[in-house]
Amino acid sequence: MDGSTLITDQRNFIMLKMLWLIAFTTCFFDLVSGRHYAAWQYLVMLIFLLLPILLLKVKNFPRSGYFLSMLLICYLGVRFFWHPSLINLLTLYPGLLLVMVYQNPALILSAGITITLVSIGGVYLQADSMMAAVTGMQVYWLSIPGLILTGIMLVLNRFYTVAGRRAENHQQQWRNIQEGLGVSIWSYEINTGRLFLSRGAEELIGLPVDWLIKQPEHIRNLVHPYDSLRLFEAYKELLAGKNKVLEHRLLLPDGSTRWVQNLAIPFKNRTGETTRIDGLIIDISEQKNREEKIKHMAFHDQLTGLPNRTMFENYFSLTMAGERNREQKLALIFIDLDNFKQVNDAMGHDVGDMLLKEVGQRIKTVMRENDLLARLGGDEFIALLTSIAPETATLVAERILDSLARSFTIAGHELRVSASIGISLYPEDGKDLETLIKSADEAMYTAKRKGKSGYYFYAG
Repeated sequence: MDGSTLITDQRNFIMLKMLWLIAFTTCFFDLVSGRHYAAWQYLVMLIFLLLPILLLKVKNFPRSGYFLSMLLICYLGVRFFWHPSLINLLTLYPGLLLVMVYQNPALILSAGITITLVSIGGVYLQADSMMAAVTGMQVYWLSIPGLILTGIMLVLNRFYTVAGRRAENHQQQWRNIQEGLGVSIWSYEINTGRLFLSRGAEELIGLPVDWLIKQPEHIRNLVHPYDSLRLFEAYKELLAGKNKVLEHRLLLPDGSTRWVQNLAIPFKNRTGETTRIDGLIIDISEQKNREEKIKHMAFHDQLTGLPNRTMFENYFSLTMAGERNREQKLALIFIDLDNFKQVNDAMGHDVGDMLLKEVGQRIKTVMRENDLLARLGGDEFIALLTSIAPETATLVAERILDSLARSFTIAGHELRVSASIGISLYPEDGKDLETLIKSADEAMYTAKRKGKSGYYFYAG
């Protein structure tokens, strides 16, 4: 059962109790005024009054509600039929007005016709028992408004039905937008601490909205720790009356992370004090993921996942950015695989690509954490060693050769590969990256000429 159906049933339930209260009140006044009925009449009225009490909690409320409404309308009509009087006539019209709450045209029409026919029949069949001040003709004319009122109610019902459908369509469209775009509306009252969250938050966060509204302090726990300080600073600016648009992460209960864009607008009272903050949360996780993929593709080799030349150049520039870093000793290691072309020719490029990926991972495992390994292209790799001691470059080069000495198992084939390594030092062999690469490349070719599977320092 959705929220609108529940509200409608609650409204109809209240209407039915009010209708039953009118019937019960008329019976009570009859007893107080000393009016007497025959025993069978008391039995009929008792049945009319007790049935609603017994059936109010029937699960199929709409159908039982319509039945009980007509039952109570008939009860009021029977009372007037037995005792035609102005007061009994006038009690029929509140009953007719109350069924308008149901917004059911068939029920409204049935109630209107029933009331009108009973009114006219009661006047003509028992006119002698009317109050002396009211003639039969007067009561007849008083019953005519029942038909007019019924017509008005049917017109109003049609108007409300059309308007209600339009409003429901608009609400459904907005719900579809929220669900489709990952949008959630929120509002926070600063003085009372009351929080409002739309249903879109449930899809975004994965927690019941009602639970979050009752315990708003748990929302702070959903903010990623890395972004909590930025949100706190943004909240202070909102209190000062500034609009804010902030991108931050949510750490969800299942451990996953989502990026959201939070648009917040402060609401001020007449004195200029911020009393409420309204906002809109948009899920931008997919957008962020696409940006990260594009960024990764721009700075990483697509085959091995290692940094590419662009990232290597940026890292070198960053390393040399400060005066202190310019004084440190650096080493650039140029790695070229020996006889890799033979693997490609014999096994195919797919096996060759898999071999390059494995080689890249092995070399990476022997590098220090603050060193950077990149793939230049083909079977060439390059590494930048920072803050090195004289023996560091030698030690790293030997580790690389040792790691490649073990065979590789690729697609069921056992392959062996070696490498020739050239090393250049900063600042002796060059003060810019291009010069250092050129020097290391020359040293690598020297290593190949000296028998491969070895390393050689640039000799100038």
